[in-house]
Amino acid sequence: MHAHPRSTLVAEVAYGPAVTVEATQSLWDAWQLMFVAGLRSLAVIGKTGACVGVIGDRTILAELPLTEEHLSGRSVGDVMSTPGVVTPASTTHDAAELMSRQAVGAIPVVGEDGRLMGLLTDGDLVAWLAVA
Repeated sequence: MHAHPRSTLVAEVAYGPAVTVEATQSLWDAWQLMFVAGLRSLAVIGKTGACVGVIGDRTILAELPLTEEHLSGRSVGDVMSTPGVVTPASTTHDAAELMSRQAVGAIPVVGEDGRLMGLLTDGDLVAWLAVA
């Protein structure tokens, strides 16, 4: 039996490695990467390599028309979300609350050094709760 969500740490929930896209890349590039990798969210990294946000498939789908020409003319940085981050020592409750407040389906998990460790998704939280 799992501990209560208010006390369970993010480290106790299985979260996936982060596939990244640069903020300067086009939405078309991000869309293609999501499609090929079978992902709904990507971590966005800036010029220094630090995580600066998240982009989800719904954000790209909202960018009509969904043509290569249109999506190639917009950068990931133009539309990414900047929901903040959690650490492995954050609680699942805090992570879910942040995701809900920011209306995002994924949030970056970073180490104490600020290095990107992975993405915690809404699907990760649902899967964890399903076995609780």
